[in-house]
Amino acid sequence: MWPNYQTRRWQVAVTAGLLSLAIMGIVFAIWGITPFGNHNLLISDMGGQYLSFFTAYRHAILTHSFQLYSFSQSLGSNALPTIAYYLLSPFNILMLLFPAANLPTGLSLLIMLKISLIAVTMTAFLQTHFQTKRWSTAIFGVAFSLSGFVALNYFTIMWLDALIWLPLVIQGLDHLIATSHPGRFFGWLWVSIVTNYYLGYMTCLFVIYYFIYQLFERKRPQDSLWQTVRHQFSLIRHVVVTMLLSGLSTMFVLIPTGLGMLTTAKSAVKLSSYLPVPQFGLAVLSQFGLGAANFTTRLVHAPTVFSSSLVVLLALSFWVQPNLTKAHKWHSFGLLLALFLSMDIRTLDTIWHMFQTPAGFPYRNAFFFSFVLIMIAFEAWLAGPRRIALRWQWLLPTLMVSALILGWFAQRTAKHPLTTSTLALSLVAVILTAIALFATAKRWQTLSLAGIVALELGTNSTLMMAKSPLGNQAKFVTAYRTEYRQMQAVNDPDGQLYRVENQNTLINQAYNYDSKYRNYNDPMLFNFHDITYYSSTFANQTRLMLKSLGLFSKNARRVSSEGLNPVTDLLLDVKYAVQLNAVGQATTRLRSQNGLGFAVPTAFRQLKLRQNSAIINQERLLQSLRPSKRAYFGNATMLSDHVIQDSQAKRYPYLHTVKLRMTRTGTLYYNDTTRQTKYTTMRVNGHLVPTKFNANGELVLRSLGYFDKGAVVTLTVKRTQPTLGTHVHIASLDQARFNQVKQQLLSTRFTPTYHVSGIHTVVSGQVTNRSKQKWLYVAIPADKGWRATVNGVKVTPKTVIGGMLALPIQPGKNQIQLTYHVPGLLGGLLISIISGLSFILWRQRYRHH
Repeated sequence: MWPNYQTRRWQVAVTAGLLSLAIMGIVFAIWGITPFGNHNLLISDMGGQYLSFFTAYRHAILTHSFQLYSFSQSLGSNALPTIAYYLLSPFNILMLLFPAANLPTGLSLLIMLKISLIAVTMTAFLQTHFQTKRWSTAIFGVAFSLSGFVALNYFTIMWLDALIWLPLVIQGLDHLIATSHPGRFFGWLWVSIVTNYYLGYMTCLFVIYYFIYQLFERKRPQDSLWQTVRHQFSLIRHVVVTMLLSGLSTMFVLIPTGLGMLTTAKSAVKLSSYLPVPQFGLAVLSQFGLGAANFTTRLVHAPTVFSSSLVVLLALSFWVQPNLTKAHKWHSFGLLLALFLSMDIRTLDTIWHMFQTPAGFPYRNAFFFSFVLIMIAFEAWLAGPRRIALRWQWLLPTLMVSALILGWFAQRTAKHPLTTSTLALSLVAVILTAIALFATAKRWQTLSLAGIVALELGTNSTLMMAKSPLGNQAKFVTAYRTEYRQMQAVNDPDGQLYRVENQNTLINQAYNYDSKYRNYNDPMLFNFHDITYYSSTFANQTRLMLKSLGLFSKNARRVSSEGLNPVTDLLLDVKYAVQLNAVGQATTRLRSQNGLGFAVPTAFRQLKLRQNSAIINQERLLQSLRPSKRAYFGNATMLSDHVIQDSQAKRYPYLHTVKLRMTRTGTLYYNDTTRQTKYTTMRVNGHLVPTKFNANGELVLRSLGYFDKGAVVTLTVKRTQPTLGTHVHIASLDQARFNQVKQQLLSTRFTPTYHVSGIHTVVSGQVTNRSKQKWLYVAIPADKGWRATVNGVKVTPKTVIGGMLALPIQPGKNQIQLTYHVPGLLGGLLISIISGLSFILWRQRYRHH
């Protein structure tokens, strides 16, 4: 019997995977998504982040240049947090099979593969957990693989791994409880944490919930809770030790990643995130029906708990199933309720989300609720749904229909309410499912339910993809190849470290306009170094420093090159500006020749930047480098400010027409330190000031053009206030005096190269200190991971201007070497090895005992 059971179980799981694959393939084909059409998934974070990360990952492996520090993440950053969150899935290796221009196709296929594997592992778990060989098990595995969480977040590709491993983790825990063998539980929990530590953390919390549920299941009726703990103490200890050692053995990822994440803005704590208040109301009931969310509502919605009408009806029948004990029903209800409250109560929800309120894509733990709901539904299926009383066979569908209608009414006031037609589809699905479940002949029941569930899951996925601003794959292939070829000339082919300002882009034509792609991660996409970056792993110190120098940062996860000027070109080593061309070659212009660093006086090292005051900060920096009684930035003289108020305008009612006289020859800059300017209305002498980003109401240093001393300039702009006040700085950079600073610094410029040495990134070069200054400024973000030597002697790097490196140097020649060691990696690796060995020894000792 055992060989037949193994074969049958394998066949059922594979069937579930193939069915899920077919459904998702049909959904992609309906929307014309590659490889079934010319659309691609360059939407949301897939287009803005993940594609760039996968492209960089592919390039690093194929060119044997994989490193744990990246100079393509803004000015440079520890790459391990990015790798740990986005790129540790074992399935990512498949991306090596696709050319870089065809990665969107590869990612579509990878999504389909992962969803298929979710169905496989869920089906295998249900078969093992309930000791069944039924082919109908595949229906429930498919339901989990295409549940609401997956249907809405399918393009957040790194999250899908957690759903693949979850059934295997719980299967391992069941195996430990039944046999006292912890190997499977230890291994699958380890895999879950390593491949995505974020959802791996949630999986650990779910394991705790599930184990408590199992303890109640094992509790004897006559025992108190304390007596149960005493009787099950050996099992509790076994599970806790296994879980603890499994978690500790992942510290080679968790410790360096955690230290890296502490440098981001996510380390900030908001007390409002911990208030014990409910987060959603009756509108959550609509999520049990079809199409309750879509791309438009992906950032704000109720928990995505959809898993088919069959699952809900069976779960409802579970509570009135005569063949199940009352205690078992209460235990199952307690587990479901605990998971529900973990989403609804803000305090618990914040804890589940690693003590941070999600910035969009809420209720990322919803799939655990679906997992348990499907477990309960499957148990009700095995118990026989037709064994419940006839009245319940009528009342349960009626109850579900009523709940869907109530949920539909409850969200009618939402910004994007559900349509009546969507509600109608859900009600039809419930009715058809109820007929198949309670009124269809048994020989046709499974087949009809499989068809209804497949159709319902496919319809839901199709509806949830609605309004997705899909990209154009053919245009992407052409534009990517052209842009990559043109950027090759400036992607440091000789290993020299410098930065490039990419002034335009070609691949944007491949994105839907509504995607609003802003090229933040183009440096990773095309293998060059720029200022721009967009990721939840962005070091906040670097971002704030750039912001204080005038660069535009929309939020804590991104920074752009908007706001660069000659002073920041000098400080950040922006060597080239590149203008791409759809036909022919790119136009490359030299911007800075002062290298990645230069000798600076002690006054520069001691300088502290003033928050949000770009022109003031740049003036002080220039004064520290070459003191001058005459300011480098000359304030323009205001001749008049004529203001017209628009009573219809809500935020920017005041139109200023300002006449200015230049006091310096050079570029004129506008810096509103109070965030009251609508930059998209800004005109100089009647001409609209061009901009790459909408920085309205934000901070950015805006260039208004180059003017001679004495010229009169007319500036028109809308603002929130009727006066400019003293916090709006309008000044010209004296180009001639600035050129003197650059010339002075040329004699001590530092032009290093960089390379990979094992797991370390090494930056090295020589600087001749003819100025006899005591410090070398290096345009690399300060980080505890940098180790430095000067002429072979270890020195301690210092942090200057709020986030960059400075090294002590001597007069004459100085051989500089900077080596990056990922903070916490060595310690984490040591803990992992010790924990892994401890588990092996503990397991052997336990077996012997």
